[in-house]
Parts: sequence; structure tokens; C-alpha cells
Amino acid sequence: QKPASACKLGHVRCARLFAARVISDLGPSRGMDLPPPEHTLAFVGTHVRLPTIGELTISSEQGLVLVDSRSGAIAAIVDLASEDEATQAARAHLALLVPAQVTKIRRAQFLMPGFVDGHAHAPQYAFHGTGLDLPLLDWLERYTFPTESKFKDVNYARRIYASAVARHLRYGTTTCAYFGTIHREATEELVRQVRTAGQRAHVGKVSMDRNSPPNYIEPSAEVAAAESALFVSNVLASRAKEEPHGVGVGGKRPALVTPAVIPRFAPSCTPPLMKALGELSRRGDGSGQKLPVHTHLSENASECAWVAEMHPEASCYADVYKRSGLLHERTYFAHCCHCNRTERTLLHEHGAGVVHCAASNFLVGGALCNVRRWLEEGVPVALGTDVSGGWSASMLDAIRQSVITSNLVSRMPDEEQPTRKWKPLSWQETLWLATQGGANVLGLGDVTGGLEPGRQFDALLVDVAPLCGGSFCVFDEDDVLTSLEKFLFTGDDRHIISVYVAGRRVAGASHAAYREHGDAAEAGKEADAVIKNAKTIRERAADE
Repeated sequence: QKPASACKLGHVRCARLFAARVISDLGPSRGMDLPPPEHTLAFVGTHVRLPTIGELTISSEQGLVLVDSRSGAIAAIVDLASEDEATQAARAHLALLVPAQVTKIRRAQFLMPGFVDGHAHAPQYAFHGTGLDLPLLDWLERYTFPTESKFKDVNYARRIYASAVARHLRYGTTTCAYFGTIHREATEELVRQVRTAGQRAHVGKVSMDRNSPPNYIEPSAEVAAAESALFVSNVLASRAKEEPHGVGVGGKRPALVTPAVIPRFAPSCTPPLMKALGELSRRGDGSGQKLPVHTHLSENASECAWVAEMHPEASCYADVYKRSGLLHERTYFAHCCHCNRTERTLLHEHGAGVVHCAASNFLVGGALCNVRRWLEEGVPVALGTDVSGGWSASMLDAIRQSVITSNLVSRMPDEEQPTRKWKPLSWQETLWLATQGGANVLGLGDVTGGLEPGRQFDALLVDVAPLCGGSFCVFDEDDVLTSLEKFLFTGDDRHIISVYVAGRRVAGASHAAYREHGDAAEAGKEADAVIKNAKTIRERAADE
């Protein structure tokens, strides 16, 4: 209560000593298991959480998210307006932090989970936005295979991949499932670019040993399988060196990059290759950790007919993967537009997931996917951009196209159930599919996808009124829910001022605007000495 001149310790230090005493009195059991102050980042303001599909919770402007900078995990989420013991502990902990550790979220801003892109072809970023007037098989022959064959040149791959990863991050994709090419060295370069940029990802070397151009095909099933196995081994061996921020406390921080097994699709892989890849996915990384499988299924009617002709022994397209050991709980399939009841049952029984790629389904796929049916039948669904079958690397676009698709499906007759009228997906449901739903499909549901204690802090700081202008207007009467909906349907990357992965800012708007708003990670780089001084706060409090 005394003026600063009369207080020999000074107001700031007194506040910190008092805060330390409050935390000490509460104790970890009555309060929370919070990280030491010098390893804490705080975000104060409105945040959006997505606890279940279709459900949204929006905090007050006094919301608080505390992040452990060592592990990248969310330590606590409270509302500072509350008076419960957990909030008291969090409020006291906040008082221990220096300004460089605290991001104050302005009234026109909110924090939300980062996007999860369940299906993207990194090499196709080189020609994204072109060739979308062709059906799938023609498009592959004219655009995809000629471009992907260039990736035997690692220097070319480095240039394209650096740009692709940066663009996905800039658009708010904190986690992405990438296809590479058949070239192991180039795909390892993709892994390096992902790690350097700080993105979370599944990355796989593509396998294909038949029905491919002479200059873009692997010589044999044995070579293709061996190269895939070597890719997995090299990615894991380079993890400690290339993920310096991925070590964490006691190894608790999850790895950024997970190697995936990728047979391009059944028509381009012989049965021996498919079986070898299935074995690799089950054998895993050598430490007992089995590998995800990422591939295509039932995208185009001509493709489905081709598979049926090549595999008369299989009951359906999905059965081709099952017979090779590639259908299991870690498998996720892009598209799945033409799956019949037998295929849907197979996916459900084996715990596989679906990645809905609305834009490319419209174009090169030429079909619509009934996402509501998949969800009702218990199959998890993610959203994907499918660059470059989809024209945009933005998950905002994937959300919009998914809502459009669902509305169209709801107005069309159902061949299986002629009297059934399907309920369209709400935008809230679609947002969940683009975040937590995607993380679940990739097997990362306990790691990312939502703003929840214990999850990695993979998040977006959205500004609906950015300094640089924006793509839509908000008005005084617009609440956060309205602003969020406007952002999803009319916003773009100018509104994403910060992108965080594992507690680190890895992308966002220009640094000038960014510094104006303030940020923990970037400011922290310039204030290391100040943050280190906070390390002794508790010790001094105990002494005094």
C-alpha cells in the first residue's frame, strides 16, 4: 500500500514475492503443477476451445493460457475473473513473469487451435493452381508425374519444399501430412525443411513400382521397400540433431516429424511392394512405435474401375490394402468418395480414418464425399487441402469447400437410402474436423488439435482488425463468435498474426505489426538476460 519511494523492495518485487508466497501456500496439489517462472509463457485474453465436435467454448477477455516453454505443452487454462484456488495459483504465477514472457491478446484478437491438414502433396506445390480442368488420371499423366520426376534434383527439391512448408505455416497449418516423391534424398530434404520451419508433420517417401512413367518409377518392389525403410531409419536417426527444440524435459516433448509409409495408391504398387510396406508399418521404427500409413482410396470412378480390374480377388478397393497388411488403426485414406458399404465397414472395423479433400474432390476427383455418413458410421474424419489437386494450401479454404460439399450432399438423392435427407455439417463441426478431428485421424489427438492442458501449444493468434487491413469488416456489435465465423469464411492469412508450434512462434504477420501486438517467444529472444533473472525469484522469496 506504500508509494514506491517508501517501499525498500519496490512494488514489482513485492508483488512477485507475494505471488511466490501464494503459490507456496497453495502448493502443487491444491494449486497446479506449473512450470518454473523462467520457463513459463503466458497468453492473456480471449481464447477459443473445441472440446467436442460441434461444440465451442469462448473464454472471457480475462482468459489465461500458461505454457511450459521447455516441453511446449499447455500447463494451465483458467479465467482470471474466477476466484477458485487454481485461478489464484495461476494469477500469482502470472505476477512472477517479466513482460517479455506475456502476450496480451487485444480485444479484436483471439487465440484458437492451429489447423491440421490431413493430406497435402508437397512437391505439387510447384504447380498448384494449374491443371484443374482435367480428370484425375489425365491430370497425373500431364502435370503430376512430370513435375515430381524433377525432385531427383535435391537442390530443386529444397527450393520448392522450403516455399511449400512456409506457405502452409503462414496459412495457419501447424500440423501437416505430406506426401514426398519416390526420391528418398529429396524427401529427407522435405523433413529437414519441416523441422527447420518448426512445423509438426507426418512425412513419407512415396512408393510406386508399376503403371508409372519410365522416368518416374522405382526399379523393383525390393528397391522401393528398402528405400522406404531407409527413409524411416534416417528420419529417426537425424531427429536429435535436426530437432533441437524437440528434446524437452526428460524427453517429454513429442517429435515434430513422424515418418509415414506411403504407397501412392493401389494401381501404382505391385502386391509384393504393398505387402512389404504393410510389414514396414507394423514393424515400425525399431523401438516398438508402429508407423502410420497414408494413401488414397476411391477418389475417382475410373480409378475404382481400374483397381477392380487389376484385383479381381479383392472384394473392394479397400480390401486390396487389407490383404497387404496396410489397413489398420494407423491408416488414413484421402478422398473416399466412392466407398460402398463394404468398404466403409472395413475401415470402421480396422480403425482407419478418412481425409476429406473437398476442393480436389470437386475437380480432379469429380465426386462428392458424404462426411456426415462417415461420422455416423463411426469413422474418424479429417480435412485436407490436397495441394495440388486442391488449388489452395489454406485450411480456411478446405473448411469452406467442406461446408459447400455438405450442403450439396444434403440436397441430393442418396443412392443407398433414397428417402434419407442428410443434415449438413455446421461450420462449428467443420472447424473441429480441421483441428482436433485431423489430429485424431493422424494419431496425434493427445498431442495437438486443441487448447487443452497437457497438449502441445499449437495455436493461432487471430486478429480480426489487423494493422495491415484485412479481408472483412467487424463492427462494434460483433461478438467473438461472429468474428470467428467471419474469419473462417472471409478471412485470410493477413488475419493470422502469430502461428505457434510447441510454444514457439514459427510464422505470422509482419514483424512490425507483430511487435506492435507483443509476443512472448520473439520478445523473449531479446530478453534472455531478464528472463534468467526470474529464475531466482522463488529462492529469494524463500530467503526473505
